[in-house]
Amino acid sequence: MLRSSFQLIDGIGPERESDLWTDGVTTWDELLTVQPQHSEVLEAANQSLVGRNARYFQNVLGTAQCWRLYADFQRETAFLDIETTGLSPENSYVTMVGIIDYTGFTAYVRGENLDELPDALRQYALFVSFSGASFDMPFLDKEFGRVAIYGGDSLFAHAAHLDLRYPLRRLGFKGGLKKIEQATGLGRPSELSGLSGYDAVRLWKMANDGEPDALTTLIRYNAEDVASLPRLTELMVEEMAHGTPLSFTMPPAFPQYDTDALPYDSSLVRYLTRSARYSSRG
Repeated sequence: MLRSSFQLIDGIGPERESDLWTDGVTTWDELLTVQPQHSEVLEAANQSLVGRNARYFQNVLGTAQCWRLYADFQRETAFLDIETTGLSPENSYVTMVGIIDYTGFTAYVRGENLDELPDALRQYALFVSFSGASFDMPFLDKEFGRVAIYGGDSLFAHAAHLDLRYPLRRLGFKGGLKKIEQATGLGRPSELSGLSGYDAVRLWKMANDGEPDALTTLIRYNAEDVASLPRLTELMVEEMAHGTPLSFTMPPAFPQYDTDALPYDSSLVRYLTRSARYSSRG
């Protein structure tokens, strides 16, 4: 998909790119043939693609076009979602981080293996989140500070970041993750679908108070959030690329992770759901 993207060149915006496509110029090689003056930029882009430098393409294309990176960096993508004790990193902290990549799902839990996260993140070229730019990334940078293995920089400075909230909004899907799941028909057919972020906070507190299976239920809740991100990403990319040469290079479907493999306490979920109803009535 990136090899059909021309907006990385100064002076080529959406209209000019579309005109080139209409004229039959649909790849970097074809563009170089008709406009050899762009050879230096296209060589730098090619080297960045070969070198798996997704951040370069976010920088030159801009965040609004970051969705174009997914097809070329799918196998080096981490779908990421965090749970916390509150809404602000200034007075709350990360309780767990769930990541789905090509190998499956991994939970990084505070007090167990959360400290392994910075090293694990280094393997990825692209991060995909929902509202991660304003929530997940600031929380994690606050949690870990400026990490030495990242040269004192942000945990995410080495990679590109695709925040799904914004391209989905451009397609007309507004609201939170669960609302968009329902609107797209990609919602989780699960008993846990009635839980909220506040319930995740409660589950963490219950786990620390010794409630059996509260932590496994929290992990399952998080995994279901993360598992919807690849499906939403592929829907979004397909819609954004529709009718353009970019659609010719759609990636294969991302492996679906079966969250049913993760246990949870059904009675605990029912308790949380009931108490939330009573609270809203009161």
